[in-house]
Amino acid sequence: MTIRLAKQLKKNYTTAKNHILLLSLLACFVVSYPSFSSNKERVWVVFHDKCENSPLDFFNQKVCNEYLNQLKLMGFEPQTVSNWLNAATIELSDKRDRELLENSSFIQDIKTVRTDWELGTCQWLADENDKQQSAYVIHQLNTRELVDNGVHGHNIRIGVIDAGFWNAQKNDYLKGLFQNNQIKGYKDFFIDDRSETSFFNEKLTGSDSHGTTVLRMIAGNHENMRYGLAHKSEFYLARSDHGDKENKTDEENWIAALEWMVDSLDIKLINSSLGYSIGFDSSKDNYKKDEMDGKTSMVTLAAEVASQKGALIIVSAGNEGDNERWRIVSAPADAKSVLSVGANTKSGKKAGYSSIGPTYINYVKPEVTCYSLFGTSFSAPVITGLAACLWEMDPSLTGQELKDIIIKSSTFYPYGNNYTGYGVPDAQKAMSILKGGEVKSSSIIIDAKGEKRLKIDAQDGEHSMSVAFHKKNDFVVIKQEVVYLEKEKFKIKRLNNESSTTVWTGKRHIEIIW
Repeated sequence: MTIRLAKQLKKNYTTAKNHILLLSLLACFVVSYPSFSSNKERVWVVFHDKCENSPLDFFNQKVCNEYLNQLKLMGFEPQTVSNWLNAATIELSDKRDRELLENSSFIQDIKTVRTDWELGTCQWLADENDKQQSAYVIHQLNTRELVDNGVHGHNIRIGVIDAGFWNAQKNDYLKGLFQNNQIKGYKDFFIDDRSETSFFNEKLTGSDSHGTTVLRMIAGNHENMRYGLAHKSEFYLARSDHGDKENKTDEENWIAALEWMVDSLDIKLINSSLGYSIGFDSSKDNYKKDEMDGKTSMVTLAAEVASQKGALIIVSAGNEGDNERWRIVSAPADAKSVLSVGANTKSGKKAGYSSIGPTYINYVKPEVTCYSLFGTSFSAPVITGLAACLWEMDPSLTGQELKDIIIKSSTFYPYGNNYTGYGVPDAQKAMSILKGGEVKSSSIIIDAKGEKRLKIDAQDGEHSMSVAFHKKNDFVVIKQEVVYLEKEKFKIKRLNNESSTTVWTGKRHIEIIW
């Protein structure tokens, strides 16, 4: 399945209200479900302010009704309204409509709504490969002590925003969730008022089972075969995307689903294996690379708000890593405060398809990786399951505190890179940190200034090959290289004036400072 991680918005949301994203305040939203006309342009209208004059309560205030009424008087019908972003979507018939808006004093910005989307996955999991992936990645995360202690995400409420949950009730690995009343709520933001029967049992598009697979990777459990770590958690499910057609409301619905979960349901842990970047039918709709900057797209801004309200948003990094046109993460994985998850191979290499972090931001993306055969769609939910278990151990944590613990438990911490982030989280190490243990780096530092080649002795239990990430600065990778064992030694050569090289031997992390 060809990957096109989709949809973004063009201009930077520069209103001063961006500077109060650090507030953790409640808000609410309004959503309607309009019909569409193919010859109209759909846009977000961002308002200058809200009617109330309390900036400290910005996210708790609704969009000003006076502004919505002014739009109606001008002949526009507001569709989706986001109080978090202080914006509404409308449809424009021609250039005169846009000019009318641009000359309105209450409007701060006009942003084009993207018209297509794609799931963050390469293909569906075949059953046997599915089992192999799940068994390996749970082992990779070193979860034995977590499981042995009976930590399974008890009393943790998880939101999943995806494309559809077809046949989830009939899936052997998810039946327990339904039988034990752990599916607490669901909402289709594309089709209003769907019944439980139609939500789970009617297949509307070819992608309607994507969310089912994601849910299984978070919480699947059947006859001692564990797909996910959090099979005791409670779940709220949202379908935000149409699976087969171009549609102008997918990004809007994603934002509405996020606001529903955070504000109306007070959910603090949310997984979304969707992304928005390039691949539109019309090339003018594609994002530009420099717009993956953590502050441009509306979905990224919404994710930032949710994070500042105490939620941990875990998203797939994207599958454009081997697409020379793009390569970088998709929105909202570019948001600084979300936990973006990439994918690696069993050797520790970045999986070819896994998107990398942009070189022009000053923070590491993606933050962590784990093994996935079939796309970052199915690595992100594994980390969500781990997060639920850790949150069960200490429910007092904020989302950002939990994110930091997961990062600090990872293979390469504190030496992140824009290919695999800080590496693979270690559940046992994270448990130790939660219990008040000191964060001790197991990294081996080698000062090789003036050297051009090093020989590193292999140890028992290490792979016959190592992976080297040659970096031009603290986290930007120039090249990823496989180095094979020769006469019980790994020979690491400085390639292109890199400042440092991260080496993973399958057992040890070695940081070479050239």
